[in-house]
Amino acid sequence: MRLSVLSSGSSGNATYVECGGGGLLIDAGLSRRRLEKLLARVGRSLRDVGAVLLTHDHSDHTCGALALSRDRGVPIFAPPGVREGLKGPVSVAAVEAEEPFAIGGMAATFFGVPHDSPTYGVRISGDGRDLAMATDLGEAGSGVIRWMRGTEAAVLEANHDPEWLARGPYAAQLKRRISSPNGHLSNRQAAQAAVSLAPHGLKDLVLAHLSKTNNSPARACGTVHGALREAGYGGVRVRAAIANHPTPWIEVGAPAEPPEYTYRYARGDARGDAAGQLFGIE
Repeated sequence: MRLSVLSSGSSGNATYVECGGGGLLIDAGLSRRRLEKLLARVGRSLRDVGAVLLTHDHSDHTCGALALSRDRGVPIFAPPGVREGLKGPVSVAAVEAEEPFAIGGMAATFFGVPHDSPTYGVRISGDGRDLAMATDLGEAGSGVIRWMRGTEAAVLEANHDPEWLARGPYAAQLKRRISSPNGHLSNRQAAQAAVSLAPHGLKDLVLAHLSKTNNSPARACGTVHGALREAGYGGVRVRAAIANHPTPWIEVGAPAEPPEYTYRYARGDARGDAAGQLFGIE
């Protein structure tokens, strides 16, 4: 099983996961044309997308789902609250949270996360491997950690640096919303969650939904990896997803290697076979 975060942030979210002969998108918050281009950069196309799982009903997670369903007949799956919040004539299969369902040779389970609208994380299992994804959440409490524990790869929100948010240009009301228990996860909170997950087999962590105004890839990766290193888990690979730039393929369960502690932002080849784009600490 492997994945690439195709794009992450307020301008659009989509992650491609494949296992064996099946592939799926977790969220489709970009236009069909943009999704096609991003998939091409990792060597895939819309023909490889067998399903879309929606975690959130905001347009930066859903705006491409209608076209995929209407034009290509791609089935859409969403838990309660997300399905009801979608706009437009899109057919969505309702699935209950915390109940696994089979999809494309994999098993998926939605689990609730705290946000200001119905929002879910998702855990994917396949080929003896597990990954989990949780973005748009104000807290990573024991319930969220329980669902993510034991995964070898995780995608987790690291939206903002608290000091940058406090000093930044946003209105006070928006700052309170972002930093609330139903808002968005800070770098510090992501670091605490990472330290909780690391003893249970975590090897790869992708930090997602970074704010362009109140965060940076270097700040997010440095905070999270510093906490992991201090806790004795410096071998966990920490990467930051960037809007409209796919991460390289992440092979779930790839053995951890001694870290080099270098920041890298590399462009892959046109085929996307080897790299894609990455900013992280390895």
